[in-house]
Amino acid sequence: MNWNEIRYFLAVARHGGLTGAAKQLGVSQSTVARRVETLEAALGTRFFERHTHGYLLTEEGREMMEKATAIEGSMAEIADDLGERDIQPSGMVRIATIETLANQIIIPNLPALQNANPALQLGIAINASLSRLPQREADIALRLCRPEQGPYAVKRVGGISFGLYASSAYLERHPIAKNATLVTGHRLIMWGDPMAYTALPRAMRLWTRGGLATLVLDSVQAQVLAVKAGMGVGILPCITADDEDNLVRVNPALYQQDEDIWLIVPNDLRRAKRIRVVSDFLTQLVQRNQGILAGMSTRSKAA
Repeated sequence: MNWNEIRYFLAVARHGGLTGAAKQLGVSQSTVARRVETLEAALGTRFFERHTHGYLLTEEGREMMEKATAIEGSMAEIADDLGERDIQPSGMVRIATIETLANQIIIPNLPALQNANPALQLGIAINASLSRLPQREADIALRLCRPEQGPYAVKRVGGISFGLYASSAYLERHPIAKNATLVTGHRLIMWGDPMAYTALPRAMRLWTRGGLATLVLDSVQAQVLAVKAGMGVGILPCITADDEDNLVRVNPALYQQDEDIWLIVPNDLRRAKRIRVVSDFLTQLVQRNQGILAGMSTRSKAA
């Protein structure tokens, strides 16, 4: 058994099959299959159940996954420590975060990070689930809820504000009184799974009474389009909604939900140079944009 065979195992486990693993490793699918079989033969156990729809980890495979990811993290840390005198950090860093932060804060500013660190490779998954971290589908997560447990280094890096919005046309047909303590009898656009772990669903329940949930969506962009189309009222990130000409923020003094932004890194990766560089970049980026993330846009329109 050698490290290359473990790399092949990890690639198959993360992609759930040979196609994605082969593409990641730059080899043929038959090579990937052969290397995995060699590893299984050397250790006398089967790590995968082979199916027509992909490779599924066995119980032994899940145990191997845990140990292999720890080895991977240690090797990356060793490589970074030995290369501390190098001018540039290198290697892949995968970030899992929410759509708003990715599209409006992180991606527009990536050229600065890449220009300063040209050997870095970056990946962004629009998903803030912690499940991506232990599976090594992500190395860093920016999410809106602090994990209650787990082998992670966690710090609060800022906050993001959400408000209640509707289109101008919708409010003409279904006006909401200024300073109304409750929004009653309105059509509601609700958040789906990606935000289910946040306080946003609870905020909608607290702010409204007797409404009908006409639409459930799991994308910020889809939420914005639905609210603009007059489907109802929805809770949107202020940094996104305040820049939309057709959206009006409803009673901002009463209806604002503030969420903390948490930077989360597995303990076994936090000392790696490439992880430190990207973590520092993300921290500074969120802090530098705290004003607009907190709903202080000068374009904000209130009803």
